[in-house]
Amino acid sequence: MGTDLLTAIVVMILVSLASGLLTGRYLYSDKGQRTIACLATAVIGMVFFLFYASGQLFWAKIVPSSAAIIYTNLAAVFAALAAGWAWRLPKTPMWRRSIMTVLLACGSLAAILWPLLSMAVRPPPTGGDQWKDGVAMQTSWATCSPAAAATLFRAEEIDVSESEMIPLCLTDSSGTPTLGLYRGVKLIANRNGHDVELLDGSIPDLLSSDDWPVLLAVELAYGEEDRTYVEQWGWIPGMGHSVVALGRGPNGGVLIGDPSVGLEEWTEKDMEVLWHGVGLRIK
Repeated sequence: MGTDLLTAIVVMILVSLASGLLTGRYLYSDKGQRTIACLATAVIGMVFFLFYASGQLFWAKIVPSSAAIIYTNLAAVFAALAAGWAWRLPKTPMWRRSIMTVLLACGSLAAILWPLLSMAVRPPPTGGDQWKDGVAMQTSWATCSPAAAATLFRAEEIDVSESEMIPLCLTDSSGTPTLGLYRGVKLIANRNGHDVELLDGSIPDLLSSDDWPVLLAVELAYGEEDRTYVEQWGWIPGMGHSVVALGRGPNGGVLIGDPSVGLEEWTEKDMEVLWHGVGLRIK
């Protein structure tokens, strides 16, 4: 475990403890309906966060730390708040309040530790160091992001392999969390005197900037009418993938280092279908 993750875990445990103590000792009401409403709101907030906001790359703009995946997991705080209110439920036997409080507290701790727990539950592949035309080739379907990160660094004349990026990116056998990828790239960039710039723009912005290479988070959206990407390219709708845009191609498109196939050129239409504005580059 890196010191960045260890520090973040300690900080978030303290924040969660403080949140639970705050609601359990001060921010509660003797009127049962208000406490129940607060408890329900916290639980709903936790669920909403996990489904719609957890692990998104934009959090790294707010908390530009390699451990952003820990610091920005507000589900832990919501669960801790709920635990405090659960302890104060009126007209409820202590054993019931105790069970609810302990379960919510355990949920808060699990949320904090989840990036590490997921790697223990789903051990990551070992990876490799296979290259094709300057593109790091993924050695399993779960390692496209570490391979893409290796390609990004090779294009910046920084030598790193897919296997080295896997633990840094918190990759497990089911894939790589977005903020895990950010962590791996930021750690290697910082070690080499660089930092990470997050992108959240349009294709014209990307092309007009002419600043390569760029690691792109791509995905074939559900409902795409053009079946070429499924039938000929082998893309699975809804499954995220990572590639590296290396510059303009000879036919006017964008040269893409795809860890699943190697070097290819995408047209602007391909970019419009597959890229949705999220990416990062080394600066």
